[in-house]
Amino acid sequence: MKIKLPKKQSLENIRNFFYKRKLFDLLKASHKDHGTLGVDDVFKPKYYPPDLKLLYRLYQLVQLNKRTTIVEFGSGWSTMVFTSVLNENKKKYFEKIKKLRRNNPFELFVLENVKKYRKITENKISNFVKKYNIEVKPHWIKTEARMTTFNGRIVTEYEKLPLCSPDFI
Repeated sequence: MKIKLPKKQSLENIRNFFYKRKLFDLLKASHKDHGTLGVDDVFKPKYYPPDLKLLYRLYQLVQLNKRTTIVEFGSGWSTMVFTSVLNENKKKYFEKIKKLRRNNPFELFVLENVKKYRKITENKISNFVKKYNIEVKPHWIKTEARMTTFNGRIVTEYEKLPLCSPDFI
């Protein structure tokens, strides 16, 4: 199976793309010099702004490859993007998907271990879903995450995982 990759776009085209999809919160929070932020900037009081190019790429990967079930580790701006693209895919492919053996079509499972970030993202998504009549709503899973080793490598392990067959993680 060949994976379709999105074509590179200018930042202006990406902004227009998100504007047409009513992802206004995403556009308001972004700024032009995202690349100047450091790793430690996520711990400052101001929220880390969205990286529009990365979020556009995620949106396109889900859309171009007709993905229907997503598991996301952690929440944030990408949760809004995944909610939007799954809603769009549901409108386009709902009838066709009935023929497939899928238990969780057009569902987003978000695993979050930090209450603060879950609350922030949940509020954003809830407002977005209500305001624009989005049918797809994320399933929030509170789980603990811990660092451990597997085959001699450091890994992150989650206590709970959703019972689903995602086609995008």
